[in-house]
Amino acid sequence: MGIGFDQKDSLVKPRPSPPGTADFVPLPDGRLLSYTEWGDPDGFPAFYFHGTPSSRLEGALAAGAAARHGFRLIAVDRPGYGRSAYQDGRTVTHWPHDVSALADALDLGEFGAVGHSGAGPYLLACGSLMGPERLRFVGALSPWGPVATPEIRAGLNTLDRLYARLARHTPWAMRISFAPLGWCARHRPGLFFSLMRSAVSPADQAALGDPRTLRLLQAAELEAFRQGSRGGAHEALIAYRDWGLDLETVHVPVHMWLGDSDIFVPVEMGRYMERAIPGADCHWMNGGGHFELDRWEEIFVTCSAHL
Repeated sequence: MGIGFDQKDSLVKPRPSPPGTADFVPLPDGRLLSYTEWGDPDGFPAFYFHGTPSSRLEGALAAGAAARHGFRLIAVDRPGYGRSAYQDGRTVTHWPHDVSALADALDLGEFGAVGHSGAGPYLLACGSLMGPERLRFVGALSPWGPVATPEIRAGLNTLDRLYARLARHTPWAMRISFAPLGWCARHRPGLFFSLMRSAVSPADQAALGDPRTLRLLQAAELEAFRQGSRGGAHEALIAYRDWGLDLETVHVPVHMWLGDSDIFVPVEMGRYMERAIPGADCHWMNGGGHFELDRWEEIFVTCSAHL
């Protein structure tokens, strides 16, 4: 079960703050964990895990669907992102402890977890290390999976293949390679997404061409580098390495939406997760890309079956 807190130590308000407000909880090791709430404040709680690099502000992209389907969406900055304190030496399997601590502080006995892209390792870690009596479901949009086979490595895009090599052979260079992303987020916010849009599938080009979507993604990216590039670089390092997690131990319902034209999550990575996770419910999107954000409606409807 989760980690408890003394009432006098909690910084959490008894009711959710206005949408978009950052709140904090103190963790047992002294770190502060930042989160923001959207959706239906009286709905079933679902934690939102953001991509890599990104921040809790990304939750705004799923907020409308969460509200329409009766979910209280609690989007959390992982350590080193946004306003959450950096955690030295963290791994994928540390995250469920932070989530349990936040759930305890919010007095949540049960909840779900959803997320996009780089959230994949953290959703699956929670599915493995939390009991189904507490974590009711996992809903994942275009989740990153393990770089576990030569076929997966071969299917990565050029930049991800570079990061995978750095993670294996020169991990010190990962921090250097992430510094330009932080600079772009602060000083040239449109450049990163313009370059991305030129390389992705037609479906993703259309998604990134939507002004509201682009504005929210840029805000989430800028917030990701509030503390610099250290948090994102460390998370990238552990994403490309062995997670220390056996996907066969995931024992909560997992629903995944995967596009066969996604340049970030190759088809073989998705197929690997589909085979390895017991009972995984995979929704393959024909011609779908990475930013199929309208799928949040379908994701929340599907996850509602577990309430």
